[in-house]
Amino acid sequence: MINSLSLPGYQLVDSDEQNEDIHFRLEAPTPVACEGCGVQGEFVRFGKRDVPYRDLPIHGKRVTLWVVRRRYTCRACKTTFRPQLPEMVDGFRMTLRLHEYVEKESFNHPYTFVAAQTGLDEKTVRDIFNARAEFLGRWHRFETPRILGIDELYLNKRYRCILTNIEERTLLDLLATRRQDVVTNYLMKLKDRQKVEIVSMDMWNPYRAAVKAVLPQARIVVDKFHVVRMANDALERVRKGLRKELKPSQSRTLKGDRKILLKRAHEVSDRERLIMETWTGAFPQLLAAYEHKERFYGIWDATTRLQAEAALDEWIATIPKGQKEVWSDLVRAVGNWREETMTYFETDMPVTNAYTESINRLAKDKNREGRGYSFEVMRARMLYTTKHKKKAPTAKVSPFYKKTIGYG
Repeated sequence: MINSLSLPGYQLVDSDEQNEDIHFRLEAPTPVACEGCGVQGEFVRFGKRDVPYRDLPIHGKRVTLWVVRRRYTCRACKTTFRPQLPEMVDGFRMTLRLHEYVEKESFNHPYTFVAAQTGLDEKTVRDIFNARAEFLGRWHRFETPRILGIDELYLNKRYRCILTNIEERTLLDLLATRRQDVVTNYLMKLKDRQKVEIVSMDMWNPYRAAVKAVLPQARIVVDKFHVVRMANDALERVRKGLRKELKPSQSRTLKGDRKILLKRAHEVSDRERLIMETWTGAFPQLLAAYEHKERFYGIWDATTRLQAEAALDEWIATIPKGQKEVWSDLVRAVGNWREETMTYFETDMPVTNAYTESINRLAKDKNREGRGYSFEVMRARMLYTTKHKKKAPTAKVSPFYKKTIGYG
């Protein structure tokens, strides 16, 4: 029974199992020497009391360890002392293993969930989280990345700035606002900021201004997915505008049109292709918009900047008749960010903000789980967990498997 509790030095005295709880009474280890003067063998017992300590649940039941804590009087120095308990965290009245478990789980799950799971008060879970977050905040450092990702995140009714190491696929930091002065100040404080060679971002001008001011050596690359998403938005405007003009009987012909139109040409099934062919006569402007969207995507198939520049110029020159206004936002955007858009074709590896976007989604999921948490808590939950670093899945191998030679 003592070994089953895995608390070396403690002596199991009694146990009592109830509906939702299990209680154990334990004798604490006898001290070796006086904690005041260090003399051995010169102390005697001087009173005792049972003190409750929480432990990890067993079979879904809350566990309380009633530790018999004794006081001792030292004959050598005439002082009374109560020895420190190994494997216990006195400040929170729980075992060290439970404390470590709560530290870990409180970063990944809501306080209420961890409290219900361990039988602790929610405030206790929150206090443990805060203490751990403060400790990690003093020591947390990330190496300045070669390829920096900057994106915004809408969290707690405000836009925040999220920064990542795209090459190492790690979260760098989460800033309370995406304002230019805040981003500039953060980049100024980056250790060895001259190491940053490439910065990937969306078309948010304050980010560009901050990077140019503080990281003049870095090349800015507009996130490819942000740009092509604007092409989908333009196509969606054509689709919605067309539907408004149709009678109910005509609009039925376009059933499932949005799903098909969002697909790339190589993803469209034979059945969907037949449906699209029926639009040629009835809705030529819709088909023209789809094909123009596909031509825009095709720009990113170029292998050199020269090819991409030529493809972009041709795309702008061949906007379908009557659709210049629909595509104007995208044309204006790539015009204002042409250099940063074309730099994508000159880097030593394809640079996008796909990883940053995945962290963005993870942050939103965590925010939904812990709705009502402050920004500081959300930042700590994101920054000090390791789950945001994506790893390749590894095959599971039985720990009992032994490689054998031959048969039998």
